Amino acid sequence: MTITRTQVERILVRRCGLLMTAAGLDGVTINGTNADLDDPIGTALRASGLTVADITFVADSDLASVTDDLIDQVLDLAEYRALQNVEGNLDQVDITLGPRSESLNQLATQIKLKIERLEARISRMYNIGMGALTAGTVALDFAEAEETE
Repeated sequence: MTITRTQVERILVRRCGLLMTAAGLDGVTINGTNADLDDPIGTALRASGLTVADITFVADSDLASVTDDLIDQVLDLAEYRALQNVEGNLDQVDITLGPRSESLNQLATQIKLKIERLEARISRMYNIGMGALTAGTVALDFAEAEETE
């Protein structure tokens, strides 16, 4: 099954559109032209070993190389990057002025926890971010010689 840019945007907006909107990003557009999702989709494709023709605009042709067994990985990685972008755009901090206190950083804290959970899931499900165990041999490349006295 070939996936399209519109399908990917639709899923990402469902997963994190409200958070994107809260961070001043486009969390609504799902017609294949959402500029705030170019980076997450492109990053997900590259992290999955695929390429994109233009890193500033991911097209349907770039998504054509996503195989059925990579769809979920690409979607999860794109969501992960989108949430990182949301976290980077949130600049509200907690404020205390005399007896008045406003906790404006709660959303950023929740997003950070969501990112950590998603990172653990990606690592567990796709072995991304984990070191690979390899084995080999060591060649010392020297010859022993008898000692002469």
